[in-house]
This record gives sequence, C-alpha cells and structure tokens, in this order.
Amino acid sequence: MSAAGPLTAHRPERVAVVIPAKNEAERIEATIASARGIPGVDLVAVVDDGSSDATSAVAMGAGALVVRHKTNRGKAAAMATGAQMVAIQEGAERADGGEGFSEELHAEPRSPGHTGPLPVIDDRDAVPRALLFLDADMGESAAAAQPLVEAVLGEGVDMAIALLPPQSGAGGMGVVVRTARRGILRATGWEATQPLSGTRCITRETWDACQPLAPGWGVETSLTIDALTAGFWVKEIPADLHHRATGNDLRGRLHRAAQLRDVLRALARTRHLSPEIEGADEEQGAGEKKPAGLPAAALEREEPVASAPAETPEREAAEETASTEPEPGSAAPSAGTPTPLPTGRPDHDEAKVWAGLAEPDEPDAELAEQRRLTLADLPVDGEFSDDETRALGDVDPAELDALLRALKVEGDFAPDDIVYLAGTDLEQLAERLDAAPVEGRFEPAHAVIIASHLQVGKPELPAPLTAPLTPEEYTSLVVHAAVDAENS
Repeated sequence: MSAAGPLTAHRPERVAVVIPAKNEAERIEATIASARGIPGVDLVAVVDDGSSDATSAVAMGAGALVVRHKTNRGKAAAMATGAQMVAIQEGAERADGGEGFSEELHAEPRSPGHTGPLPVIDDRDAVPRALLFLDADMGESAAAAQPLVEAVLGEGVDMAIALLPPQSGAGGMGVVVRTARRGILRATGWEATQPLSGTRCITRETWDACQPLAPGWGVETSLTIDALTAGFWVKEIPADLHHRATGNDLRGRLHRAAQLRDVLRALARTRHLSPEIEGADEEQGAGEKKPAGLPAAALEREEPVASAPAETPEREAAEETASTEPEPGSAAPSAGTPTPLPTGRPDHDEAKVWAGLAEPDEPDAELAEQRRLTLADLPVDGEFSDDETRALGDVDPAELDALLRALKVEGDFAPDDIVYLAGTDLEQLAERLDAAPVEGRFEPAHAVIIASHLQVGKPELPAPLTAPLTPEEYTSLVVHAAVDAENS
C-alpha cells in the first residue's frame, strides 16, 4: 500500500456501486443482485455503454439506476457517467429532505404572501457515498468486493484496489501489466501488484481529485498515479472476484493492443512527474536520427520531483519505452513562429513562460494562440489542450504534418495520439506501415499501437495466415510479437 495517510475530513458511511457494461445481458442481473448484498451498499448504477443487446432492460428489471450511451464511449467515459448519476441521485435525495425530514421541524417561519412553511434542507454534514466500480461480468462473485468497502468505510483507505486471484482462461497480459506497473513506479515511487485492476472503491474526494480521467483503458493507471501524487492513501486488497478473462485469440490480442495504447497515453499525461534521466543526451549517437518532436533543449525545473527508483534492467526497459514521450512543459516555440527561442538553452524566464510555469505577457499570449491555430492544421480530430499545445512547442508543425500525412493511415488522430507520435520516429513508422502485407490503409489507433512497438521488429506471419492481412490482423501480430519478446 502507499505510505500516505487519508486526507478526507469526513469518512463516507454508504457506498454506491457503479457498473460499466456493454453487451452483458446474460450476467448483469447476477452481478447487480450480488453487489446489493455488500454491507454499506444502498445504490447500484449501471452505465450501458452502447450495448446491442438487452443489457439496459435487464439492469432496470434488477432494480438498478440505469443510463445508456447511444454509442460506445469507452470505459473511462462510462465510469464518469456513473459517478455523475450517483451525484445527481444524491442531490435529489437532499432536495427531498431524506427519511428523517419533517416539515414541522425543518421549516422557516411563515412569510407574508406564502401559503405555507418553506422547507429548509440542511445538508452541511452530508458526506457523499464512496464509489465501488465493478465489472459487469462478475456475476455472483461481486459480493467478494466487500473487503474493499470495509477498507474505505472502516479503515480510512481512500482508494482500495482489488487483488484478484488467477483468472481461468487469461493469457498474454504481461506486457501491458508490466508497462503500467513500471510507469506508476516511475511516476510515484509506488509499485502496484495489479495496476490494471478495475475493481476499486474510492471516496468521492479522491475521485474528484483525479479528474479529468485518462481515456479508455488507461483510466486505472491514471487513477492510481493521480491519487498517489495528490497524497491519498491507496491500498491493494485481496478479493476473491472472478470475471470473464480475455483469451489469447485474435480478439484478445486486439483488446490488449488497445489496452497498451491507452496505458501509454495515460503515462504520457503524467510524464512531467517522472524524474529527469541523466545522460540521456549522451546516450544518443551523433549520427542517430532524432525522433520528430523531441525538445531541442531541456528546461530547468524548479518544482520538486520524486526520487528515482534504483536502476534495474527492467527499469531501463521501461525507460526505453517512455523515453520518446514528449514532456509537457519542456517545449519551446518552433522555428516557424515570429519570435523563436534559440536552439541552445533558452533564457530561463522566457522558457518558464512556454513551460507554463510563469504568466506570459501579452505578445507571448498572442504567440501561443497563433501556435494553437497552426497546430489545428494537422490531421487531428479535436482541439489540443493547453498542456498538449505546450508539449508540441518544439515541433515544426509543417514537418510533423508532412510526416503524419505520409503514413498509410485513413482518418484523423486524437490530439494526445499526435503528442505521442511526435516523440517517435515517424519515418521508421511509415516504412513499417508501407512494408506491412496489408490490404487497405490502417486506422489511426493501429498506427499508434505499431508505433509503440517499433523496437520489436517486424512480426512473422504464422503458418495459418496468408497475405494480404487486414490492418487488425497485422496489428495483433505486432502486439503478439511484443509479448513473445518480453516473455523471452
């Protein structure tokens, strides 16, 4: 468990279960019934994340509070919707006065013009429910999450994470788990046993401090890092929970590929928490091509950083994976802007402005807006945040645009995907995609996954498969090759 103690002023006394679900009509009823039996649970909310079956209807029939996303929006979005549902329900309960409300005891004096007393709701002592997130396919085993609830309600833990026993049929998760574990260790100094465990009981104060969530399957990694760095008490607790495991077939490998992509994106969001790597510049050969988007000069830091864990071969491998991620706050304006920073170490005060550590003057604010408009010309689906704009501060937009559009990809990238790709060797990625025995063009998500495995080498085609492959099949082979390389 983490060394930090609980920060909450008031401990919750009740728990709301939040169950993100997609196409779980067969299991959701048993999961809801089992969750209701956990002491302290008095509300179950189900978020149907774009199901094509009767998940919503079955959940409502089981007595759960249900909301449905029209399209699949991912696990993080479903969790956020569930927490919002609970908050709305609690607001309605407070407005109603609760079970102990009496109009005679809780009323203002009669006022001229009013026909009756005005109820007064005093909820100053109300403590929001803790949130228990469960997988929809846990069935009758959901009741085994009780130790997590006890830890939060009775022990003072702020985020209790379930340690699950070995799951029947699981396979191939090692590379994703190790990536998340090393990233959390690097950012916080705390080593998680099961960093991807989604069964968690969280106080509302901790949940609010961890917003916004990382997208998709990176949500668990970001929750752990954000809670620890905010000083909350995080503890892993054994729980005899069981759910349908992801197998090692094509569908399972694609699922793990998506997980790895989202975990890497979540770690990129917290890159600024990692200690600087001494000698990183010396390790890069003079004749080696520098990946597009890496900062030309590292900025001096004034904020404290955690001490780095001891060097190990595993840590070095993790650093190799993360070393190409651009660091938010370490970027300077590109050569295409009106007043570029020098290519050497920038002036300290001016550098802090671009790193977001100081307030800019008016010309710099205008320059930042121009920068944002220039980046909008990239093949991006959405707008760059302030942090993402700063992370791309040392990138030549025209060069990055040309490299991205040269990829064998159909469609636009998410803003955080572009930030990640800017720190990789896009020319090598283009060669890998062009040489792939694939019919048609890749999706942006496929390109990001393959970019995260460029160091693995080209995958070999198994005997049953013959070219041409679909982009999904080739991407799954890349992830499978990474898993084999890691295990060997």
